[in-house]
Amino acid sequence: MDRKVGNGNRIFIPGEEVQELARTEKLLVCYHSSDETLLIQWEGSISSEELRSGYELILEQVRRFRPVKWLLDLQKRSTIRRDDQRWIFEQVFPEALQLVGDDIFVGVVLPVFLMHDLVSELTGDELIQQGNLMVMHHFMYPQEAQRWLNEMYLLKTGS
Repeated sequence: MDRKVGNGNRIFIPGEEVQELARTEKLLVCYHSSDETLLIQWEGSISSEELRSGYELILEQVRRFRPVKWLLDLQKRSTIRRDDQRWIFEQVFPEALQLVGDDIFVGVVLPVFLMHDLVSELTGDELIQQGNLMVMHHFMYPQEAQRWLNEMYLLKTGS
């Protein structure tokens, strides 16, 4: 039985185009085959343990699909601890860049007031690995993020 998962702005329905890859109480990871996009949605208050095990699940799918387009929906996620945030940027994202071996575009769906906290301590070095970049852009709505991801991919590939 298909279940609708998501928030009021985007509904991921496992089926032909959207494949559910991993699910926990607070994390949903899907792959949208026609858009070639890894869909990641976090919800609620996340402990350090949940965050780290969740990103391990995400990295398993990165190994499998090597997606260059990620839609990271954080609209319903509570803020996380600063050291957990650093861990994502210093450990997870460099590993993802290494696994993919290409630039990665990440559309982050997040309320505006939280975006500054997400990137305020970054130097930018965390988002570069062997000449490949992780390019992040903030959006209010998932649909905007997906359009940007598709545009960036077309620009990069020259399609």
